[in-house]
Amino acid sequence: MTTKHLKWPFIALLVAYVFAENIAENSTFGISSEWSSTSGYRFSGGTQPWALAFSLVVIGLYILLMKAEPTSLGDPLPTVFRRFVAFWLDFILATVAVAPILGVVPMLTEWTRTGIFMWHFQRSTHESGDGWLSFGLASIGIAAIVFYYALPLLLSRPSPGTCIAGYQVIPDDGITLTRRTAIYRTLLGFLAVAAACVTPFRERDRQQGKIWLDKIFNTRALKLQ
Repeated sequence: MTTKHLKWPFIALLVAYVFAENIAENSTFGISSEWSSTSGYRFSGGTQPWALAFSLVVIGLYILLMKAEPTSLGDPLPTVFRRFVAFWLDFILATVAVAPILGVVPMLTEWTRTGIFMWHFQRSTHESGDGWLSFGLASIGIAAIVFYYALPLLLSRPSPGTCIAGYQVIPDDGITLTRRTAIYRTLLGFLAVAAACVTPFRERDRQQGKIWLDKIFNTRALKLQ
């Protein structure tokens, strides 16, 4: 099985997740802490068994994609729209993989504090450690998502999102991406999406499959054959 063939399991997974999320109980996966002058303090967190199952499937498919036989690459990708589609598909899949697992931590801490087991909880009283727990899990979540985007660049594989969109980002001939470069490119990639109205017009090279981000890091996008 090549990397291109794995697009269908990922598509099926996304469809199944949307269906499951719409029929399941509405709850927060991971952790959420907020305060407002109208509703006051609210702290919630946790996970659900079905979400954990989807998380494990996403991680399993992701690992399989990283180890699959590479697909032959074809012509440069001239369009920017597919890049944005791939980014958001990846963001959804990364969130599905990371958030339910992180939600296990506040679930366990709340169980330890109250002695009552709940998959998901919400309270309006502040407890010692809420801030550190939120900060710590948010930091881990961000690092995990950056890792999700950067690893395919290092392993010369498409990400799940680019696999679905039918292309792969590779370094230019003679260029080797380091871990630092892959992380920097990932972080700047979030800026490229934030500046979506500018990205299609700034230093774009259709013939080489490059946008301004690729010119900085000597990469390009090629279609999967």
